Amino acid sequence: MAAAIRIGRILGIPIYLHLTFLLILPLFIYIFSAPATDVTIADIPLSFRGLETDLWVKYAFGTVAALVFFGTILAHELAHSYLALRYGVKIRSITLMVFGGVSSMEELPRLPGQEWRMAFAGPFTSMVVGLISYGLVLLLRLLELDSMLLDGVVILLGLMAVYNLLLAGFNMIPAFPMDGGRVLRAYFASKMSYLEATKKAARIGRYFAIAMGIFGIFYNFFFILIALFVYIAATEEEQATTITESLQGLTVRDLMTREVEVVHPDMSVQQLHDLMLATHHMGFPVVDNGLVGIVTLSDTHKVPKDRLHLTQINDIMTRNVITVDPGEDAARALKLMSERKIGRLVVEEAGRLAGIVTQKDFLRAIDMASVRQGLARWGEQFQPPPQTPPM
Repeated sequence: MAAAIRIGRILGIPIYLHLTFLLILPLFIYIFSAPATDVTIADIPLSFRGLETDLWVKYAFGTVAALVFFGTILAHELAHSYLALRYGVKIRSITLMVFGGVSSMEELPRLPGQEWRMAFAGPFTSMVVGLISYGLVLLLRLLELDSMLLDGVVILLGLMAVYNLLLAGFNMIPAFPMDGGRVLRAYFASKMSYLEATKKAARIGRYFAIAMGIFGIFYNFFFILIALFVYIAATEEEQATTITESLQGLTVRDLMTREVEVVHPDMSVQQLHDLMLATHHMGFPVVDNGLVGIVTLSDTHKVPKDRLHLTQINDIMTRNVITVDPGEDAARALKLMSERKIGRLVVEEAGRLAGIVTQKDFLRAIDMASVRQGLARWGEQFQPPPQTPPM
């Protein structure tokens, strides 16, 4: 995570600060401190602009308010993560970034009851923070104390009330990656297959994104950015679920190639090129009394043409080979390839080379699953009418 800085760990989860957060933080400090105009909601000032004090004090209050607000966003994400941990989902990290917080989870629960609870936990936390903050505002106003510090605290609590209630409401929009989109999918999944539920929820999410984009054209450019983010995220969620569902029940053993062509580390890069041309394979395990590495076409690009005959595979191969067991879940193996940005995985069983699986193998399985689903739908559509028994 090169673009993020680790700032701590909560519930055993690493917390990161994305560099985009550093871009948005000054903007929030300005909005909270001394914007050009005064804005109020329900008699709650949304900045310290009207506070009777020096400008630097207003900015000090604004800085505290911005940090506290992002702390409440972290609480929102921790609520998701806490329930996810309860359901056995591994949380890799939580990252605070320009659009808020993001919890990186290994796999979402498929049970609709678990998914909607986990999704709703974040907005519920924001709503509770907002209502408690508003309650404290009302309580402090009843005291009628004349104090600049108390006025500042009231404005701070008011900001937390308004923005957390807005955060809760915004996140309940039924569109991926908003929490409302996951609650909607959980509802659909209780009535249909998980894949169909995802497709339906993603379609609704895209409609909301289009509507938000149109609204942004006439009112605020920021909504256009959010609309693009939502539209892309809804599409990616649908694609990811389609892939996962297509590989459901399959293992690496079902997809891998067992007869694996291997190369020796003493082979020259020119010989490797010739072998690639002859076999149309772009990568090979390197074996010398066992697996010692893997070499791909991209590895050969660092060798000058005039040294192809002189350079050996041993000089360019990758020694830290990522391997999987034949019994590994196919969807997990594909996710591993995506995370490591590699095009193939070596399959080992009991320390022995058992095969190789490539991106093409996964794509073939996904295409076959799509064909089967299409045929199944066609069969349901064109079933012959039931025969009437003879009288």
